[in-house]
Amino acid sequence: MELYKSMERAMEKKISVIVPVYNTEAYLCDCVTSVLEQTFRDFEIILINDGSQDNSGDLCERLCEGDQRIRVLWQEHRGVSAARNAGIDAAEGKYLFFLDSDDFIHPQLLEALYSLQEENRAAIATTEFCYVRKGKFQKPASFQMEPDYRKNCCYLNHDQARKPSTFAHPRLRLDAIGGKMILSEAIGSIRFDEELTHGEDTLFLHQMIANGADVTVVFRKWYFYRRMEKEHDKEYSIESCKSRLEVQTKLRDHEINKGRTERAVYAEWILLCEIVLWYEMGRRNKDGRLIEYVEKLIHVERKSRLYAQVDWCRRMVFQLGCVCYPLYKLIADFFHWYHHTLDLPRELRGK
Repeated sequence: MELYKSMERAMEKKISVIVPVYNTEAYLCDCVTSVLEQTFRDFEIILINDGSQDNSGDLCERLCEGDQRIRVLWQEHRGVSAARNAGIDAAEGKYLFFLDSDDFIHPQLLEALYSLQEENRAAIATTEFCYVRKGKFQKPASFQMEPDYRKNCCYLNHDQARKPSTFAHPRLRLDAIGGKMILSEAIGSIRFDEELTHGEDTLFLHQMIANGADVTVVFRKWYFYRRMEKEHDKEYSIESCKSRLEVQTKLRDHEINKGRTERAVYAEWILLCEIVLWYEMGRRNKDGRLIEYVEKLIHVERKSRLYAQVDWCRRMVFQLGCVCYPLYKLIADFFHWYHHTLDLPRELRGK
């Protein structure tokens, strides 16, 4: 009888909130509290302690004792991809919502994403990022309730969402898993690549959309992403750039293999912009290994057949980026703005 009741409770869960935890004791309570204060109440929280070396693990257990909707999984330190995969495998909800343990969310977010997905059957629902500084949590003014959030929503079919200019759009953030609610059955056998140190969420979401996942977007800055200054520099180590290169190359080659040359060329342009950024970060951090690596990469890309198909103006901008980053940044930002505005679906342009 008890087993039957347990199974019945599991079937009733609508959302599983997956939170990988690693050395974030200073922010974990803010993160979990933002979920517990949601207007939507039918959820479970899965905290995956990924071998934390601070008091995050003990804090997870105390949070679990305070609310029966919270579960804790323990594992040796294997990285965020392994933690998220463990959360996926343990989840009981119809939808999975991904939240990083140093971030937090608007109290209406789960309600908004759930209701839209139930209505339009999109496999992925997302919202915009609001970037906040590290430190003690303070409720932003934007935490006020908004009953008319549906007026600022957009639906993208998988073909629209897969276009490189759309997928890479800074307001959609389809390259980042934070704030994404995904239909559990749509994930199937797709998992985060545990061999990648960076860009694993970009590859995961691209695989989802390539498999036919449509996307619905709530144009509200309801996912609060905490910027970590010290970790920002770590994001541009030679190892992290190699990982990102692998991901961007896979996305570009996917378009080539599908015969979508125009999209492949735009994906190449996105990669070129990434390379310029890595080069600048190498010089800024005086990282000789990264500078040497990127210089070789620049030489290889210039000789590639796809690079020759990038229009001459963008190639000139890329060359400029290797010499004068501030001027390059101004011109490249204009290119991105112009192309995003021109190429996005009409219903998205005015958002």
